[in-house]
Amino acid sequence: MKKLGQKRNYWKWAFWGLVIVLVLTGGFIYSRVTAPVTVPTEVSAPAKTANSFEVTLNRKQVNALSSNYLDRLLKGNNIKYRFIVGKEYATVIGTTKFLGSKVQFAINFIPERQTNGNVLLRAKGLSVGRLNLPIKYVMGYIKKQYKLPNWVYVDQKKQTILLDLNKYSKNHALHYSAEQIDIKNGQFRFLISIPKNGGF
Repeated sequence: MKKLGQKRNYWKWAFWGLVIVLVLTGGFIYSRVTAPVTVPTEVSAPAKTANSFEVTLNRKQVNALSSNYLDRLLKGNNIKYRFIVGKEYATVIGTTKFLGSKVQFAINFIPERQTNGNVLLRAKGLSVGRLNLPIKYVMGYIKKQYKLPNWVYVDQKKQTILLDLNKYSKNHALHYSAEQIDIKNGQFRFLISIPKNGGF
């Protein structure tokens, strides 16, 4: 009778031990499942400090900078394109292939300043000679065939082009951020910041 009681006592403790393990495991899983999801925060534009200064450019100056940059980027490349800021739109002018023939196109964009200092170009219209090609088709061709800087992102589905100045700044000693994009009045203001470590 004594041995039988010992066996019952052993199984009793084993049972409660298993219950405790299951409760603790369930509690851990529940805490992990119900924990708030970590959402990546958007990089905010740098605030104006003593180590920063503003630069205001007009259309002519922006176009001169664009032309100079693309000339260096596309040097030795067979496919050329231009980015021109007009009185109403920012326009990408280039060529695409359609039915085996080269066709010149011009896509008009409306530039928008984002809260993080980047610039988003939203497609407004497309001109391709006398043809009527979808904007998505031409933007897809640009994304696949054109040599673009690594800080420029083409989204043919949303029909947008992102100019990621934050990424561009990572490879330079200064940080560039768009402060104002006023295409109607031809005024483009940028904040240029010097990193605390000097950046040089």
